[in-house]
Amino acid sequence: MTNRTAATLVLVHGGTVTSTMWDSLFPYLTVPVVAVDLPGRRYRPADLATVTRADWAQAVVEEIDRRDLRDVVLVGHSSGGYVIPEVAALRPDRVRELVFVAATVPCDGAAPVEFIKPRLRDLAVEHAELIREQARGKTLGGLRPGEPAIETDLDVVENDPRMGLEAPGPLHEVYDGWSGVPDVIPRTYVRCLQDRVVTPELVARMLPNVRPTRLVDIDAGHAVADEAPAELAALLEDIATSLGAR
Repeated sequence: MTNRTAATLVLVHGGTVTSTMWDSLFPYLTVPVVAVDLPGRRYRPADLATVTRADWAQAVVEEIDRRDLRDVVLVGHSSGGYVIPEVAALRPDRVRELVFVAATVPCDGAAPVEFIKPRLRDLAVEHAELIREQARGKTLGGLRPGEPAIETDLDVVENDPRMGLEAPGPLHEVYDGWSGVPDVIPRTYVRCLQDRVVTPELVARMLPNVRPTRLVDIDAGHAVADEAPAELAALLEDIATSLGAR
C-alpha cells in the first residue's frame, strides 16, 4: 500500500543507464515514487550528440509539473547529481530535499568532467569530439522485455540494460546548477564505500560543493540500487516519510 502522506521520491538516473536502474528498489518502497528517463533514452528519444544539461533538468521539471507533485525528494545517482540542483533551482517551492547517491557534483564555474576519475577524465577530454561524433543521430533504448518499440527517426541503439554510449555535452558544460538553489533545502550525500567510479576520494573532493546536511555510508559499489536495494530504499523511505506531504 502506498503511503500517501509521504513526500514523493523523484529518481534521476545517471549516465549510460535508464530509469530501469531503479527497478530493484521498488519492492522495498511504500512511498510515492517516480523514476524519470532523461532525454536521450527510452521514450524520451533525443540526439545524444546535442542533448544538454538544461534538456535533462527540464525533463524532470516536466514530470513534476505534469503530475502536479508538491512535495518532492529529488534523488540523483552518478551524473544525475548534476541534474537535481538545477531542478531544485527551477522548482524551489516543490523540492523538499536533495539526495545525491554515488553522485558526481561539480561546483559552479567548473565542468563535471573535472570531477571524474583522472584516467576517465583524460580520455573524455582527449576524445571529446570523437565521442560526440559516435553519439550523433543516436538515442538509447534500454527497454524491458515486452515493452513497445520507441517511435523516432533517430537510430535507437543499445536496447538492453548494459550501455556504453552517453550524451557528452553535459559532462563538458561549465556548471552553474547551484545558482538559485535555496540554502534551506536539506542535502543528503550517499557515499558508496566500494565505489570504483565515484570513489571515496572523489567524494571527499566534492562534498564542499554539496555542503551536505547528512553524509550516509553504504557498503556497496557504484550500482548501489542493485547491490544494496533494501538499504538504499530504507534510507529514501525514511527521508520521504519524515518530510511528509504538506
